[in-house]
Amino acid sequence: MWSVLLVILALCHPVHGGECQRGQRSPGHECNAGPTLLQYGSRVRQPDVLATDMEEVTSDSCAPFEEWPNVDGVTCGGCRALVDTAPYGGRCDTYCESFDHKCVAAAEEKAETCEVLERKRCDEEIADTSDMLCTCQRESDVCWDGVGGLVAEEGNEVGKLETASLEECERSCNGNDACKSVTFCKQWGTCFLKDKSLSGMEDAQRNDHCSSYFKKRCGSAPISRPPWSGGGGGESLKVRVVSYNLYWWNAFGQNPWKSDHIIRNIKNTLKPDSIGLQECDEPHTIRDRAGLERASKFDGAQGIMVKPGAFRKGDSGSRDIQATGKWGPRYVTWVELIDPKSDRTFWHFNTHWCVHNGNGRVCNEEVRYGGAKHMLDVIKEKASDMPVVITGDFNANLDERGPQHFLKNGFKLAENAWVDCIFYSHHWELARHGTGDAAHSDHRPIFAELVLK
Repeated sequence: MWSVLLVILALCHPVHGGECQRGQRSPGHECNAGPTLLQYGSRVRQPDVLATDMEEVTSDSCAPFEEWPNVDGVTCGGCRALVDTAPYGGRCDTYCESFDHKCVAAAEEKAETCEVLERKRCDEEIADTSDMLCTCQRESDVCWDGVGGLVAEEGNEVGKLETASLEECERSCNGNDACKSVTFCKQWGTCFLKDKSLSGMEDAQRNDHCSSYFKKRCGSAPISRPPWSGGGGGESLKVRVVSYNLYWWNAFGQNPWKSDHIIRNIKNTLKPDSIGLQECDEPHTIRDRAGLERASKFDGAQGIMVKPGAFRKGDSGSRDIQATGKWGPRYVTWVELIDPKSDRTFWHFNTHWCVHNGNGRVCNEEVRYGGAKHMLDVIKEKASDMPVVITGDFNANLDERGPQHFLKNGFKLAENAWVDCIFYSHHWELARHGTGDAAHSDHRPIFAELVLK
């Protein structure tokens, strides 16, 4: 017995003191610089050796690197990059989710290169370093696009779903191997699953009730669609859209003489058919003084007004876009507008994003980007593939990910001045656009004349 014990002790020896070496901490354990018993043939986790390989993901499974946020100047091929830890709590899963991807691998880097010092779990914090290696992949390789109308040859029906949600319609098709496209009829609350594969170049007819959508590979090039073939209400519609921050607390509160100039600017110069207002505390004052008609709900002192008699109003409302800053929640407001002469319909969405930190809230590019994603979800839910205009004070430079989110999802820029923008969907042609006089506001109004094709 004693001889066996001596053999065991001979194979073990204590290692004393000293600093813990980088890369020698197991997840969930503190580094211990005291005596440690090392075991011969141990099954205890040993420090990771340097690795140069990681799970490889092909580059077409993720967004281009120029669309990745907070890359620290190093990309590693495939779908892996060296990124900043601070905005994401040192976690690759949080990082990848910030731009609608999922994490498939995470690691601590060596000397700010693509070389792996220690592998990590996606949900594990990578601490005591400013960078981390994250491998991110799209949630799905299947993306969706619309043809901008209803195709003549829809294919055979392989399923049917009662829903007013385009996303639910698309998910249903994703779960059906025979489904290649859908006909979505929002106003009827019906989704028809179809077996026909579409390219987006099919001849499509304008239809106010139903539209065709199809599966495509994520990351494929945008489609240049052919012009309308006709069908549906044929008369074109021209709309003058304006976005204007009224500077209410100053121009209508502290210095009411300024409001006279702003009101005259709206009535005599801007002359909107539809106007998105920000910092408008009293819509009834604008109604009484500028002769405009309230069209949407006003939330967060912003909403939409129209020229009296210009449109019939359909659905309208507001929703919190989950991007609260110092001054409280931020919203998207909307109204469905119908031209009484042609029965042509479009949707106007308006917003005012956060700008300041305070009151226990942080407002930054990441928060505004989250608001943009929530706002686009509302636009898709409400308008589906109908014509859309977006107005707002975005409190962001045009190159921020928030405004870019609209441009990367099918919208075009009509006009931009400072942090104010007007965007429009592919249904419109831009006839005129410009920037007006501030008229004692702290923002210059912007306008766009759009023709509904």
